[in-house]
Amino acid sequence: MNEGASNKPTGKRLDSWKEIAAYLQKDVRTVQRWEKNEHLPVHRKPHDKLASVYAYESELDAWWNDGSHPEMSRADAATSRRAKLLVLPLRNLSSDPEQEYFNDGLTEELIGQIGRIDPNQLGVIARASAMRFKNSTKGIDQIARELGVSYAIEASVRRDGNRIRISIALIHASDQTSIWSESYNRDLRDILDLQTEVARAVAKEIAGKISNAEQARLARRGPVDPEAYSAYLRGRFFWNRRTADAIRKALVQFEDAIARDARYAPAHAGIADCHGALASIQIGAVPPTDAMPKALAAAGKALELDPTLAEAHTSLGHARFWYEWNWPAAERSFKRALELNPAYATARQWYAAYLQTLERVDEALAELDRALELDPLSLVFRTAREATLYLERRYDDVIAESKRTLEMDPGFVLAYFSLGRACTHKKMHRQAIAELKKAHQLSGEAPAMTMQLGYAFAMAGKKPDAKKMIDALKSLARKGYVPAFYLAGIYAGLRDKEQALAWLKKAYEERCDYMVYLPKEPAADPVRDDPRFDALVPKPE
Repeated sequence: MNEGASNKPTGKRLDSWKEIAAYLQKDVRTVQRWEKNEHLPVHRKPHDKLASVYAYESELDAWWNDGSHPEMSRADAATSRRAKLLVLPLRNLSSDPEQEYFNDGLTEELIGQIGRIDPNQLGVIARASAMRFKNSTKGIDQIARELGVSYAIEASVRRDGNRIRISIALIHASDQTSIWSESYNRDLRDILDLQTEVARAVAKEIAGKISNAEQARLARRGPVDPEAYSAYLRGRFFWNRRTADAIRKALVQFEDAIARDARYAPAHAGIADCHGALASIQIGAVPPTDAMPKALAAAGKALELDPTLAEAHTSLGHARFWYEWNWPAAERSFKRALELNPAYATARQWYAAYLQTLERVDEALAELDRALELDPLSLVFRTAREATLYLERRYDDVIAESKRTLEMDPGFVLAYFSLGRACTHKKMHRQAIAELKKAHQLSGEAPAMTMQLGYAFAMAGKKPDAKKMIDALKSLARKGYVPAFYLAGIYAGLRDKEQALAWLKKAYEERCDYMVYLPKEPAADPVRDDPRFDALVPKPE
């Protein structure tokens, strides 16, 4: 549509792609696709070189209701009609500032419990996006427009020893009116049942009723040892930082939780997640053969204690896929996790990774889009999508998306990593090296970033610089564990086939999680035609 159209509509005007997407409760990519293919009524106002876009709510409503856009799936229609909810970070009214970790953890727990409601009725924004509004001065109406939500929960927490008081209100976002509020005074031992009670109340206010299946998901969970629960929340606080040091601290807290209450299943799932993360190619702090059996055991124990715990099924799926290389068992675990908690975005992220290795790429991207719908400001899920596009060799898309991620957080290391390796394969060597040097510096010269920078040097023909990165990794390996895959990557870039294959063989013996991507990894192209390569690729059953 053009600015000069006659019969200009009345009503509220939306002045950017972001506002249009928020109104339709979709992501920007989807509404841009609808405008191109399905005649979504978007206006353009030309400027000197570019044009700004805007739309009217009345026209969007008419387009939506006319039924003439066949590209929209039933799932699209269902998710756009459902209510969406944001749980704002719980405010700390306690005198002890150390209780911040408790409140952050309680926010995540409440999000998880409400997220068990049928996602076709209620979509709940996940933790990473919610926590971006901690201590925000923005009004609820502004936050709601940014995230495309209809409702918000505001709550405050005061803890005194093992007593807890929570004041909570459900707010209609558009006019900021309170439609339900309540205060609870409970013993901390009853916090799990309190979360269930709040989730039921919120669901009834928004959806009007709760199905039998939802009642089962929101079953009462019984008492918990207060100190075990506090240690668990402290563990999740550290886990969410996703650095090697923070994950080690999280592991200590989860182990403290089960020392206090050996039957507390979520803490066992937390232990599984920590071992899995420490062994991952991204962190690479512990050999997989040391860490992953512990992850399998901890996930199994969690499910023995609570077979309905979605997080534990997800942890088990992670270990089955990336360590055991057991595709059928991994899929069962991921699917069961999503049945139990459709709003668990991490399960969708890991299930997407699984799907990509089976060439089910459209399904993988759909799962990541669903994760981003649940957690639209999550940098982790955005870079997971970039990684998926990278393995499909869609380098222009990776560059565009990683730049958008960096607009959100100019200090996010993985976005520079994504941008740098895409530029490498586009033969934009100067930019690739510049971006990867930023990643290397921001990460404190982490081994994973050292590897990728070394590969970029090699592909740019800077062999002395690439060999310096190899020397740096070998020096680190004399002090502790360094994944063999890192060295294989740089040698592949140097076209040293013998060394690359030797280190890949070692990575296979280490059960490196990244081996499942070897068939797709562009950096493996220099050795892909060697007869020895095929034996190093884990095979789906």
